[in-house]
Amino acid sequence: MKYALSLMFLLLIQIPVYAQSPGNTADREIAIARRMINDQRNTSLAFNMSFTQEEKEAFWPLYREYREAMGNVGNRQLHIIVDFAEHYADMTEEKAGELLDRTLIYEEQALKVKQLYVKKFRRILPNTKVARLMQIESRMDTAIKMKLSQEIPLIE
Repeated sequence: MKYALSLMFLLLIQIPVYAQSPGNTADREIAIARRMINDQRNTSLAFNMSFTQEEKEAFWPLYREYREAMGNVGNRQLHIIVDFAEHYADMTEEKAGELLDRTLIYEEQALKVKQLYVKKFRRILPNTKVARLMQIESRMDTAIKMKLSQEIPLIE
């Protein structure tokens, strides 16, 4: 279970904070991690994006909506990782196939959310700023994926 909690922590750094009140220590730690990473994302964007006042006013509410949507999809990835950790020692062909299928669905859903929000961001920002935004998001997501890939063992 400790293994599963460490994986959850690593994954949850990419998921935004929700207005729920955590019920136990693990939930509190997850909420804190979410807040910290969400703040880091916001700081990175504020530092690396140059918005006009009009763009800024339109961007931040839409960006929060985007991160919430990505967080909802990310929750699915969390469930996959926890399921993997729980079955790692006794992995079957059937479970491995199920986890793979769920991972592909997660990746497809994440892409659909990104595509939807790129269209929305294009309504309020020029293409160069939308591309820069997605580059920054990709870099942050890649760093998280790299850390996860180091922590999750290969299936035997």
